[in-house]
Order: sequence, then C-alpha cells, then structure tokens
Amino acid sequence: MASTIEVTGPTAGTVTVRAQGAPPAETLAAALAAAARGTALLLVDLTRVDHFTTEAVEVLLPHVNAPGYRVRVFASAAVRGKLARLGLTDVVTPKARSLTEPA
Repeated sequence: MASTIEVTGPTAGTVTVRAQGAPPAETLAAALAAAARGTALLLVDLTRVDHFTTEAVEVLLPHVNAPGYRVRVFASAAVRGKLARLGLTDVVTPKARSLTEPA
C-alpha cells in the first residue's frame, strides 16, 4: 500500500487528517501543522497505517498536548501498539463495538 496523507475540512470546526501505509514523520508533521491552524477539533485517522515510527509519534505529541483544541486519534493495531509501548494509550479513541461483533 502506498503511503498517503489526506487533509479534509474544516467542516463545522473539525479538520480530519487520514493517513495510510507508512507515512514519513516529516510528511505527517507538515499535514498536522497545516490542519491544526484555526480548528477546534482535529481528528487523526491512522486506522489504515501499517507502520508508525517513533518519530511519527513524536510529531503527533505536540498536537495532542496543545492548549486550545482537542485531538482524537483513531488508530490501527500497529499504531495502538506503538503508542502503548510509549505509554500513550490515553490519546487513542477506543473503537466502539456492537454486542454481536466478535472481539
């Protein structure tokens, strides 16, 4: 899968950053910096990312901790694992499951 990053919005004060593949940290940094300007909520969709470097996590952190806006991260298992190993599981939005969906 090719690495891509797509930024959409703002729509109703929300900007969405969607990444897939293995986005380079510097590309993710540029997309997050551009997306974070003038928005109240930043959604970061990393559900289609199959490799996430420590550098990419470091790029994400200032946006998660910045005052004045909220960041929600939706992540693939690979990204969740990387964040968990770094003690950052609280930044990932839990996946909602139906009662009939297998765990």
